[in-house]
Amino acid sequence: MPEALAGNLPRPLAPVLEVEGFAGPLDFLVEMVRRERVDLRQLSILALIDQFVTALEASAARVPLEQRGNWVVLASQLVLLKSQMLAPASPAEAEGAEQAARRQLARLEELAAMRAAANWLAARPQLGHEVHARGQREQQGRPRAERILAFLEATLVMLEGRVGREAEPPATYRPPASDLFRAPEALARLRQLLPLRPEGGSLHSFLPRLPGPAAQTRLKRRSALASTFLAGLELARDGDAQLEQAAPFHEVFIRPQPSMA
Repeated sequence: MPEALAGNLPRPLAPVLEVEGFAGPLDFLVEMVRRERVDLRQLSILALIDQFVTALEASAARVPLEQRGNWVVLASQLVLLKSQMLAPASPAEAEGAEQAARRQLARLEELAAMRAAANWLAARPQLGHEVHARGQREQQGRPRAERILAFLEATLVMLEGRVGREAEPPATYRPPASDLFRAPEALARLRQLLPLRPEGGSLHSFLPRLPGPAAQTRLKRRSALASTFLAGLELARDGDAQLEQAAPFHEVFIRPQPSMA
């Protein structure tokens, strides 16, 4: 971000430090060290830390935790740079420490620029809050006369369909009747055949003969067997016939009682 833009932004609140050779906010001290206008070697790091801790404790109730965390980061960077400058193991390490200090200060400068840019963007008017977009042009619909005519045509079509439905009563659904051999027919057939066969016979021998292919008369044959068995049970209940079966799922035999002969 340009320095002119960063300079127009309000400087964030920072603890004020006073040591020999410098007096001002902590962030300003970092900036002066970066520009090499303040020699970090000449500053008392102990006095800086004491004043910083006092200011940090005094601002606990009025400064957000995030801002105080930023102060701690700045102070720790200063302490690290100071220690690297004061206690190098060799001239080469001293030169490396000085270069590392410059890199750290460059990072701090970038961080300060990004924070200044974020504050600048946050302070700008927000679309939909302080600033509103121009209204969209209203879309032109169909002419009023054309819409009324279309409505009348739709109404006429609906009324014509309704009149036609009222003239023709709705057809009642009637499913096709199944061709079955029912229980009353089987009961009448047994009452007719049993007196003629006193020895009786299997249930299948009393079934009617159904002409036609087996595939077409399968349902009627099954209904004839079920109805004949039901009619045999009805006669056995009335005492007119007797049903016998040698084992489960074997052939059922039916014979008339003497009272039916």
